Amino acid sequence: MENQEPTNSEILEAINAFSSKNDERLQKIESTMVTKDYLDDKLTDLRGDLVVLVRKEDTKLKTLVSVLKNKNIISEEDVKTINALEPFPQLSL
Repeated sequence: MENQEPTNSEILEAINAFSSKNDERLQKIESTMVTKDYLDDKLTDLRGDLVVLVRKEDTKLKTLVSVLKNKNIISEEDVKTINALEPFPQLSL
């Protein structure tokens, strides 16, 4: 039995089949990938949600500081120091 060399058309058929399979796999991968715009939108939404949550916590803190000041537990200077802290500093004039 002799080993026959593949013909050019057999080689081209094999390459074409391989290429078609790779195209199918690539299309499946691309269909599940997210775009930069999608990620940018989601990160912007997340940032907005986080700012809202931190603002609510800041409101709670300011309310607590006010209650403590009204009960003479902390001084006016303590109130100014606490209110001047990040993330939303309140500067007294």
